[in-house]
Amino acid sequence: MLAEDAGATSIGTADTEAEAVIAAQDQRPDVILSDVGLIEGTGPNAVARIYTDCGHIPVIFVTGTPDECEPCHYAAAILGKPVNDRALIAAFAKVAP
Repeated sequence: MLAEDAGATSIGTADTEAEAVIAAQDQRPDVILSDVGLIEGTGPNAVARIYTDCGHIPVIFVTGTPDECEPCHYAAAILGKPVNDRALIAAFAKVAP
């Protein structure tokens, strides 16, 4: 809902690294919002695979474990949970096309 509040018009979700990669291949996202821990795999690994397939896409990590965000040097923002609504909206607005 916060992504919509920030202006997102199309939102997809994925629970696993593999699902995230497939979703990005099916419809290249303009911005990626990702957690670090997924049901299977990790957000940073999913993003790395998406970058290989789709090129650079701005990414914002929203996670309860920001210290485990590796590799995350390319992240536009790493926000801790519970996330501050204004911080997420601001980060999204900064990178959204």
